[in-house]
Amino acid sequence: PTQTFPTSPFSFSIHRMMLGRRCSNAALRRWALCASGTTSSSSPAVSHKAVVPLVIASHKRPLATLSEEDIQEKIQSELPFGSKPLGFPLPFDEHACSVSLPTWSSVVGYEEGEEEVTSAMTCGYPRFVYHPYVLQLAQIFLEQYSIGGEDCLVLPTKEAALRCQSFLQQALEFDSRSISPVDVSLLERPDQPHATPSPNSKIRVESLKEAGVHAVLFPAKTEAGTAAKAYWQHTGEIVSSRRASQALQTLGKSFDKRVTCCPQTGTPTVYHSCESQADTSFEQLQQRLAGWTNVPQENVFLLPSGMATIYKCLRSARRYQLQKNPASKGGSSIVYGFPYLDTLKMCSRAEFSPAGVEFYGKGDAKDLANLERNLQQRPQQQRSALFTEVPSNPLLQCPDLDKLRELADEHDFCLVVDDTIGNFLNIDMIESGLADAVCTSLTKLVSGRGDAIAGSVILNPNTEKGRWMRDDIAQDTDIHGGLFEADARAMVRNSEDFPERNAKINANAEQLADYLQAHPDVEQVWYPKLVAPLYPKYMKQGGGYGGLLSIHLDSHICQRTFYDALDVAKGPSLGTNFTLVCPYTLLAHYHELDFAMSYNVPPNLIRIAVGLEDFDELREKFERALRKSRLHPKISRKTA
Repeated sequence: PTQTFPTSPFSFSIHRMMLGRRCSNAALRRWALCASGTTSSSSPAVSHKAVVPLVIASHKRPLATLSEEDIQEKIQSELPFGSKPLGFPLPFDEHACSVSLPTWSSVVGYEEGEEEVTSAMTCGYPRFVYHPYVLQLAQIFLEQYSIGGEDCLVLPTKEAALRCQSFLQQALEFDSRSISPVDVSLLERPDQPHATPSPNSKIRVESLKEAGVHAVLFPAKTEAGTAAKAYWQHTGEIVSSRRASQALQTLGKSFDKRVTCCPQTGTPTVYHSCESQADTSFEQLQQRLAGWTNVPQENVFLLPSGMATIYKCLRSARRYQLQKNPASKGGSSIVYGFPYLDTLKMCSRAEFSPAGVEFYGKGDAKDLANLERNLQQRPQQQRSALFTEVPSNPLLQCPDLDKLRELADEHDFCLVVDDTIGNFLNIDMIESGLADAVCTSLTKLVSGRGDAIAGSVILNPNTEKGRWMRDDIAQDTDIHGGLFEADARAMVRNSEDFPERNAKINANAEQLADYLQAHPDVEQVWYPKLVAPLYPKYMKQGGGYGGLLSIHLDSHICQRTFYDALDVAKGPSLGTNFTLVCPYTLLAHYHELDFAMSYNVPPNLIRIAVGLEDFDELREKFERALRKSRLHPKISRKTA
């Protein structure tokens, strides 16, 4: 029931960078050049235009010359209402947070690093794939600061750069007696003495202060590039495409921009300006989130991604235990239920959680009993935090939060809930006093458009440790954790109609789940209404079950044919205004399918993030794909 994971090596699965499990940052940059159509791969140094694959010739026509009919045709043709070609950005936007993987073979090819697939990729999820603007920025750092034989990772704040430096020192130089890296949970305020890096390390931090970006430089070796990519992916402390765009402009570097065709009320096309604007986007976003969760604005903290919120809470929870007992290493972390992969990957690494992790991967009554017994039998062992999802991704399970709250109070650890799938308009984790901290990937449902990345931490004013974490995190000097103002501005704009969209997506998803549950071609549907009996207990009045469900097809249906035939957007991520589907287990656990299966996650599971389309249209698309996928008539179980 409890599994302790080694800190390394670990499977990159979805977040390894398309060229196999081991590849340097330089190789990643060469991949990006190939993806953009540049044929030369002998050197990572290229012109600025070469690394931007999304410049569309048709956009050179001034928008003012387009008729209303032309604009509407452009919107309808470029929004991902249906399946799109391999490598197509989802949505059609320079800041797209997903990419089209329209066939089963393209998903496998992505995981296997097949050139036919990787060369067609124009973008990817920002934590999995370095954006072309970010790669361009990294090259500038190397040209200005490298002493030769080095590579680098760009980061949004000095504090994040120091944390990454410490992480890489521990991962790569731990066997050197002359290196004494500091605990990353202490690296929040760079003016403190313990933040001083070791002078003997080959890993160093450099800054382009005028552009507001920083980088960690390290030896250009495969293992170093792999470790740096792991930090970027697991922690979510990333430089967004908007921040990189602004930095390039500040540095006077020319590069192509283009127009997005995602519609918005009154503005069917939006130009993404990279110029700084004096506004109050951070405060507006905090106020909006505070209003939705009924907490003071000071309890809302913004971060550059959803995973950055998990990382922020882990560091604060560890400091809570270190304050009580400096010898505790901050306590071990607990991951309860089968989670999104990077939460477990991060907690499994000694650089992030030195005291280890306890994993209760099924989150059922047996796991709950085992957790309680282990806590009682080892009272001297401190725990930093218990991380759980409501509901979980991709099995849509819901833990017994009342019992977890009881255990957290009795044994004095923080209870952190990731509500990204359920979201705070549907479920109550704050006023109920169940969670000390609620982590949300705003990139998903709150934004909806899929063109901005951000996260939020809501600290509970109704719990003792929630108040402690609020006061602790308020001392951090990296304001908003590195979230860029233009991303906050985009999030404010995108989230304005979130309550209306959430209600529509709730209704669509419930209808689709009911339809698929009754369908003879579907063996299993995972959806909170169907598999999580405790979920309604935590629902708000007027709330719903969320927009995510997963399915497994019956044996007489070909999963591969079904996926290929389904005429909706297909790729990573979720929570978009358009329906987005993926074979989740293959994307997230391709190199550890046996591990996933051991926790009842089948290899052929198909995850469905329901959008705003008309339900009748969605039902027809699923029905059509199921009809095309039948290998033979359904055989009765009794007959078989």
